[in-house]
Amino acid sequence: MTALRELGRRLQAMFGPVFGCLLIVYFVYHSVQGDHGARAWLQLDLRISAVGDEVSELSARRATLEQRVRLLRPDSLDRDMIEEQGRRLLNFSHRDDVYIVHPNGVGYHSVARTIQ
Repeated sequence: MTALRELGRRLQAMFGPVFGCLLIVYFVYHSVQGDHGARAWLQLDLRISAVGDEVSELSARRATLEQRVRLLRPDSLDRDMIEEQGRRLLNFSHRDDVYIVHPNGVGYHSVARTIQ
């Protein structure tokens, strides 16, 4: 009986430190691996930088499109832009035109050359 009491007393004395260590391990694990932990923070930071790159690319594309639209407005018509759009929409080309096709099919540009 005395051995069982001694064992019970030692287990009772160890319960607090073991529980404390397990609690610390639990919180450290979740501070690294959890939904709001360090790993999730790093992944979110990478995603933010990727989206920032995408936003800058889309902003540049938008600026290009806005410039093209500005050239087609009635108050500031650009003859070259009207000719380019007419040729593209009507599928018309001059025999001296050279077409440069973009590799990923975004569009093409016509370059007229004069033969002398």
